[in-house]
Amino acid sequence: MQEEVAKHTEKIYKTIKNKEHGLGEKLREVAIEIGIIVFAVTLSIWLHGWSDHRQEQKETREFLLGLKNDLAKDIREVNENKAIFLQVDANFQFLRDINNDHRIDTASDHLITHYLDFSLVVTHANTGRYEGFKSGGKIGTIENDRLKQAILEYYQQTIPGLTDAEGLANSFQEKLLDLEVNKDDKGTFRDLGRSFKMRALLEFATHNIGGVIQYYDSTETQAARITSLIDNQTKD
Repeated sequence: MQEEVAKHTEKIYKTIKNKEHGLGEKLREVAIEIGIIVFAVTLSIWLHGWSDHRQEQKETREFLLGLKNDLAKDIREVNENKAIFLQVDANFQFLRDINNDHRIDTASDHLITHYLDFSLVVTHANTGRYEGFKSGGKIGTIENDRLKQAILEYYQQTIPGLTDAEGLANSFQEKLLDLEVNKDDKGTFRDLGRSFKMRALLEFATHNIGGVIQYYDSTETQAARITSLIDNQTKD
């Protein structure tokens, strides 16, 4: 391209210096050469931009296809963690309910300790691919606004929200565990179950676990929606 521009620039110079041509003819020939240069430069810029955009969209497509795999792994882990929390929630609700209707007086220590089963659950979402793409300033290359917004919402709001919800529910489990571990050796688990602190912690724990389960459902729904949008975006 530089050679072409130089060649036509030289022609312009020679035309101006040509004493055999009149002013009008010189102006016409110079205008033609300038037009050729402008067209060539414009075409070169357009081709370069088209090539860059094509490469950019190729990288974006690869990112989106990889993101589908990440979301599939997230959905599997969310379902596994949800099943764990559902069991913990069922255990704590059992203890809460037998306490509330005074059946704890007839419950054995063995039965109560069986339902004091703790599982501290943390979802490790696959965020590496997204973080790398975002840190490279490439999120804007996703041309589908709905897809782009859904991805940003998932990684910037949904996943952090799920992590916070799990952390809060786990904190109540840890308080229950501390209460169990620090139980007076002379007391029984039925005595522990009658305590105001145990009843309050069970109530708070079941309430917050219910919130985590709702987060699991919304996380799975959003991951599935993004997957569907990616399918529509990348289909041949």
